[in-house]
Amino acid sequence: MKIIEGVRISKIFPETGYEALHDISLYLDKGESVGIVGESGSGKSTLSWILGDLMEPTSGSVFFYGKDIRGMTGDEKKAFRTAVQYIFQDPKGAMNPFFSLRNVLEEPLKINRKDLSADERREMVESMTRSVGLDVDILSKHRDEISGGQAQRIVIARSLLLNPDVIIADECVSALDLSVQAQIINLLRRIREKRNTSFIFISHDIDLVRYFCDRVYVMLHGRIVEVLDAERIEEEAKSDYTRMLLGDSRE
Repeated sequence: MKIIEGVRISKIFPETGYEALHDISLYLDKGESVGIVGESGSGKSTLSWILGDLMEPTSGSVFFYGKDIRGMTGDEKKAFRTAVQYIFQDPKGAMNPFFSLRNVLEEPLKINRKDLSADERREMVESMTRSVGLDVDILSKHRDEISGGQAQRIVIARSLLLNPDVIIADECVSALDLSVQAQIINLLRRIREKRNTSFIFISHDIDLVRYFCDRVYVMLHGRIVEVLDAERIEEEAKSDYTRMLLGDSRE
């Protein structure tokens, strides 16, 4: 079942005339993890923003369970924003600096789960904090009092609190040390297996994508170069660009 499908998406920024995306089509199935890989400037993040409805395409459409997101009613759009969560590259930048981490996590519940009592919200937040490997004592801190790895775990916890169908992870470990990268990626794999959550995983690191994903879209200059089985990238890769990415990952 296709959860998200992008059909012939293009994006031109009118201020500069720059064509960031050209005629992109892709899809994400239930329980699947799809990788989007490419060098900086290839259009990966722009595509992810459009798929998550954080930016409108110049042309083309994004469908969620077969419904064009630009034709959704207000209630349908609210349900979409609950069902599709985003993990940003800069986790601390995605947090209100004046909020405690408890408030950072409780805020989406206050907005989207008005049926919950304060005690129920507190219990959910503390349970989710433990599930991402953090002690609940951290919830009294603010974003500038924690490490990058801890911040990434907090935004992962926030994305999971609404039990989303899809998580879009945009270079979510690129700024972390290798040991912390491994911890976060393994955490996401456990989440995927336990919850059957679908992922759109954006990265310039083809090894990470190969480890985490089922299928891989290779992007260059706003275009899809090829689509590959993640486990068979080396055997299936036909373009010089993909082979270059593979070569860089082995250096």
